[in-house]
Amino acid sequence: MTRVALITGGAQGIGAAVARQFLRDGLKVVLLDRNAEKLASLQKECGADKVETLAADLTDLATPKKAVDLAVQRFGRLDVLVNAAGNTERWSIDDVTPDAYQRMFDVNVRAPIFLMHEAGKVMGKTDTGVVINITSMLAHGGPPNIGIYAASKAALVGMTKNAANAWKRKNIRAYAINLGWVNSDGEHALQTKFHKMPEDWAQRIGSRVPFGRLLVPDDVAGLCAFLLTPPALMMTGNVIDYEQMPIGTYDEYPPLARE
Repeated sequence: MTRVALITGGAQGIGAAVARQFLRDGLKVVLLDRNAEKLASLQKECGADKVETLAADLTDLATPKKAVDLAVQRFGRLDVLVNAAGNTERWSIDDVTPDAYQRMFDVNVRAPIFLMHEAGKVMGKTDTGVVINITSMLAHGGPPNIGIYAASKAALVGMTKNAANAWKRKNIRAYAINLGWVNSDGEHALQTKFHKMPEDWAQRIGSRVPFGRLLVPDDVAGLCAFLLTPPALMMTGNVIDYEQMPIGTYDEYPPLARE
């Protein structure tokens, strides 16, 4: 049996790294992203016999069903869903607008929920399935300027745990991965263009954190691969805080006590 995975945000960064890892592990993949050119390039690199693509916008209400239907039509089944796409706009509680809120929640909450809804129908027929939602350490609260993003990821964390409960007797597992700072394509563009950071921002910041570097997409891909294995079977519903600094701990207390 060859398992099939649907990965959103699959054209670059974390989504592409997860896709390459899954392909190395023998899965077939369906990649969903807005960037048709990058999707085509990745399909050519990895092989059209193992990779299907869908260039579509997650804000389109028809996209979740279209993506799941494509996986079944192309490869005959769907076993894994990875919601890796995300809107990372910076909005605080003080400057958010209704349009900004809607864009954020359409991509970060509504789309993953309805992808899970459609995937669950298919996975439920075979009594097998794994859903992995890429969330964020900011779901714990985050800095003021990213409040709306933090709220969207917190909502997806809650939905992940609820889905795991709803599906626990169908042998469908659900996980959320709260990511720390990842040096990905999208993050690099955000830091250099929006925040005006230097090209080597990741190396500068990484040198100051535990273990001497930021996360990279391959780290995330390796964790996703583990969650598909039998040892992960009994941890459905888990929310994994994935970064170098355990939540709620400090090097000293009170934090920043030194002058």
